[in-house]
Amino acid sequence: MRTKLALLFVVALAALAGAQTNSTPAPKSQEIYLTSGRGFFDGTARVVVYYDHVVVTNAQGRLACERLTIHLPPDGAPDSHPTNAVAETNLDVFCVDNKGRTNHLVADKGIYAYGVRNGVTNETFTFGPHATNTTDEGWFTGEPLIWDVQKTNFDFGSGVEMHFKVRSDNSTSPFNMK
Repeated sequence: MRTKLALLFVVALAALAGAQTNSTPAPKSQEIYLTSGRGFFDGTARVVVYYDHVVVTNAQGRLACERLTIHLPPDGAPDSHPTNAVAETNLDVFCVDNKGRTNHLVADKGIYAYGVRNGVTNETFTFGPHATNTTDEGWFTGEPLIWDVQKTNFDFGSGVEMHFKVRSDNSTSPFNMK
């Protein structure tokens, strides 16, 4: 499974996480718009850093923070996917999933990690140390919030608090992930 939030968070390159998943593959290309006060690329270390009022947008949402660091794979790697991205200070992510549901996540920091080992893909988003996600159906908070994209697991960490609406058909969807 692929998340469009991953593209927003990583390709710029920015919901949270864990904000949405779908069974359709991510588009092969997508327009992403990034603004920041400053930026820096280290070709040897394969790291790009954006500073000062970083805002990344695409068709699915918006990520804002004060510093965005993206680690690119080495030259010649079989996968051109960034291996890690860190959004720091006043992280604010807003996105809409394929069903039109909104997610708004705020945290001090967001870490995206991606890797393939022995043919197994590992892809996680970690938001914290304290993070809150608000959906159309309520909100939840934890320390930290961790979304495992491949396993579709969500770890709320400690200090969990959750408020959500119960639908009239007696079903609940406090996590807004399906």
